[in-house]
Amino acid sequence: MKGLIVSSLSILLISAATAPAVRADKAVLNPTITNSTGSNIPQITPFNLVNLAYQGYFKDQGIPSYNGLNRAYTDQKVSAIDLVRSGVRAKRLPEETLSNQDYIRGVAEQLNVTFKTNRF
Repeated sequence: MKGLIVSSLSILLISAATAPAVRADKAVLNPTITNSTGSNIPQITPFNLVNLAYQGYFKDQGIPSYNGLNRAYTDQKVSAIDLVRSGVRAKRLPEETLSNQDYIRGVAEQLNVTFKTNRF
């Protein structure tokens, strides 16, 4: 009986210690940016933007999904700036991202890694 109480308390302490860290990570992964109109828009990473495009979230903006995106990028029909524009139109990115060269370069690098190309 004593062992059961000790193990239960150990599990309780471990779960209490890790819970705040998990909540903090979510805040870091999903920061928001206030755009020029004062609206908060979640800032997504270049990795997440490419993954959303791959999963078909930007089909309404003319970006193909899955292997179609791979083909379109390889054939230079879709570029990093095209994905950023689609993210802005889909209200997934603030409009100011269109002028953020570091972000666009990050999207291009992620496209290259995802589709194993050496194009910039």
